[in-house]
Amino acid sequence: MGVAASKKTQSCWPMSPKPVLHYFDINGRGELSKATPLAVASLLIAAVGGLELECVEYPFSANGASAADKLKAGPVQSEHTKAATAMGMDGCGLPILVHGDLKIYQSFACQNYLASIGPKYPKVTAQQQAVDDMFQGALEDCMGLGAGVILSGGDPALVPKVMEKVLAHLSKYIPDKGFVHGKDAPTTADLAVLVLTQALIPFGATLGEGAAECYGKFPKAVALGERAAAFPAIATWLTNEHCNLKKPPKAARK
Repeated sequence: MGVAASKKTQSCWPMSPKPVLHYFDINGRGELSKATPLAVASLLIAAVGGLELECVEYPFSANGASAADKLKAGPVQSEHTKAATAMGMDGCGLPILVHGDLKIYQSFACQNYLASIGPKYPKVTAQQQAVDDMFQGALEDCMGLGAGVILSGGDPALVPKVMEKVLAHLSKYIPDKGFVHGKDAPTTADLAVLVLTQALIPFGATLGEGAAECYGKFPKAVALGERAAAFPAIATWLTNEHCNLKKPPKAARK
């Protein structure tokens, strides 16, 4: 998996043609599907859904966290921007999902599409989908703040304040046992909490030594993240060498 010189890809799970997820070599929106906790989310959703996904990683490169930061910094030329242009997705950030003739970006779009086509992904009602979307949005809010600290020099003292506000509200929907919707498998809501409570980038990195104190106030959220991580398909993915949930960018790994 990865691009750069070898442009290798890795088959993560068995659908033909396989969806192809392009994302950074760190955790981000892509791994539930801005950068990569949200790609992480997409990968987790695909795992729950029993969906075979082909993954293409790019070295992490960014010129800011927000659209305003990026415009101020000017264009960046990198492996992922060149690849996006080649795909006809010029100017689109990661994750990018390609499935046959379909080409989309934006984490919500990638995550919801993968959930809709995953043969084993739990079927949810309109109300349950709305709750899942709320959890996704909360993850996006926290991701944006954390990315701003790492990429744009934002104040790290804001991270625990926002995380506590978000987890205080989401905890109202978290049961003492099982998953948010009472399904046999986790849905996006549960997976968002897994990313919020266990991802190194940006949450562990920006909370630092204060992580234990912050998360200690929300035992239900932490426990839900652990239950989601223990779900067999997720547990298998978390041991995959290409899972970036708890890893720094590849360039920083020893």
